Amino acid sequence: MTTPVLDIGDLSLSFKTDRGAAHVLDGVDLSIDPAEIVGLVGESGCGKTTLARAILGTLPAHQTRIARGHMRLGGVDMIADGEGARHARGRTVTFVPQDPLLSFNPLFRIGTQITDLMRWTSPAQAGRRWGRSRRIDEERALAMLAAVQLPNPREILVQYPHQLSGGQCQRVMIAMALLPQPRMIVADEPTAALDATVQIQVLGLLRRVAAEFGVAILFATHSLGAAWEICDRVMVMYAGQIVESAPRAVFFSRPSHPYARQLLASEPELGRIPKAIPGAAPSTASLSPGCPYEQRCPRVTEICRSARPPMRQLETGHWAACHNPWTTASDLAHT
Repeated sequence: MTTPVLDIGDLSLSFKTDRGAAHVLDGVDLSIDPAEIVGLVGESGCGKTTLARAILGTLPAHQTRIARGHMRLGGVDMIADGEGARHARGRTVTFVPQDPLLSFNPLFRIGTQITDLMRWTSPAQAGRRWGRSRRIDEERALAMLAAVQLPNPREILVQYPHQLSGGQCQRVMIAMALLPQPRMIVADEPTAALDATVQIQVLGLLRRVAAEFGVAILFATHSLGAAWEICDRVMVMYAGQIVESAPRAVFFSRPSHPYARQLLASEPELGRIPKAIPGAAPSTASLSPGCPYEQRCPRVTEICRSARPPMRQLETGHWAACHNPWTTASDLAHT
């Protein structure tokens, strides 16, 4: 049995605000295996970025409270083991951002920024740390830039970020994420700032990176089309909870949670007018005793208002947290 790179169980997290606690993650369960790409989809504000930042350790410590749950990354307890977590972040797990230009320092050349990264985060090799030899570091950087399909990598090193296109910047970011030899990459909307043709190229690159380097990828995205292109498994997030999890083909052919079905129906498609999801997401200021989707759900019943639905398995690998999921052939014929 494969040991997951990331194992999150019952993670509940809130932020301190002037109006009280905002419950942004509520009982999240998530695991990712080596070389697996898991898509995390949902509306803005559903908790995708908060979950990504919790893994990366970039949430504001003075405002964040973890009520319960565990998070283990490569065998390290990322909540209780402070020193182990600090070492893992930037090494065992790395990050590919939404807008790479905002992540680069505009005053320094690409080569300088890569060298700084390697000095602090690259792993030991043959009894020494990367970053101690300029020649070896440069050779390794050039090889990684070539691996992410950047032509003339030596020219890339001497350029400033503004001299590169958006697609080139994102490829450099992917190369920098791979240089520490991580076991997992968190990619938060990594194609959102790119045009359509470049998006396809970057998605293909991420798919190849996972296969060739054996690295797990958590791919947070608004785009269901992007999730279809590269993900092995799709997890749907709503109001800080995972409400459905399924292999890609199962999710797109027979989604079971009403929110997942309405989310798919809202995706723009050639020749079809997308259907907006009525209503709005619930406030994070208080936790409902029932299903968080009950006010917007077309299949709501009395139990939905009074009891939170547990995550249950509908078929192998397919789970949904819903009292009234679409499961039968007649159900699946209707939206």
